[in-house]
Amino acid sequence: MSSKKPATVPSRDSARALAATMRAEQAAREKRVKTITIAVFGVAVLALVAAIVWAVIASRPTKLPEPGALATPSVVAESGGISLGKDGVAGTSNEGAPVVDVYLDYMCPWCGVFEETNSSLLAEMREAGDITLVIHPVTILDRLSSGTAFSSRAAAAAVYVAEKAPEKFDAFNTAMFAKQPEENSKGLTDREIADIAKSVGVPAAVSDAIANLDAYKTYARWVGSQTEKASADTKLHTQDGIFSTPTIVVGGTKFNGDWRDQTQLRAAVDAAKKG
Repeated sequence: MSSKKPATVPSRDSARALAATMRAEQAAREKRVKTITIAVFGVAVLALVAAIVWAVIASRPTKLPEPGALATPSVVAESGGISLGKDGVAGTSNEGAPVVDVYLDYMCPWCGVFEETNSSLLAEMREAGDITLVIHPVTILDRLSSGTAFSSRAAAAAVYVAEKAPEKFDAFNTAMFAKQPEENSKGLTDREIADIAKSVGVPAAVSDAIANLDAYKTYARWVGSQTEKASADTKLHTQDGIFSTPTIVVGGTKFNGDWRDQTQLRAAVDAAKKG
């Protein structure tokens, strides 16, 4: 005869109690999962809202001071740009040499390419007395600096340097393109532009005026008027009838060659020298 005891069969009440306990535990787990899901979703929504608010704030135009009355700098040539002779000092010229006018915007990527490609050639011809170089900082790309008016602030700073530290303008112009921001960015801050000026030896009083927007207040209206003048000059327009940068004029005639080829630009200068 076997001595094994029969298995204990739980009572009906015990089974009901066990099932109830299991249901309660399952409900509690589901509630915790739901609470965590809602919390995570809430955090994600808040992060999204914060990102949208920040994007809206970041896209608002930067509040700039009202520019002062129109003030014409003393270093400009007849064509309205900043002239450079042999020694590279703003306001000088090479007597009898053909004039090469360069219209540029410090936000313009193609102007950066032009500077990289041709700055050494233009400096060589200028230092040899073969040309007078005239730089025209314009502001056609303010719309591509996320509301900060970078083109206007940079152009006004360049003119301010030309007027207050004329021997440093050429180096400042080069350094601005070396640190050129991308289109559709906010551009450089006024402090960053001032630091560029300081890095090329511009006196502290001048760089400080850039940082605190005195340069902008002094020359923003003038660079704006020169931009309007250039934009309205049909002799500077492309074949599509618009004014763009860089635009190069050699001896009074718009250069329509390929400025990426230095031989073409040099040939245009040689032709202008012959009259």
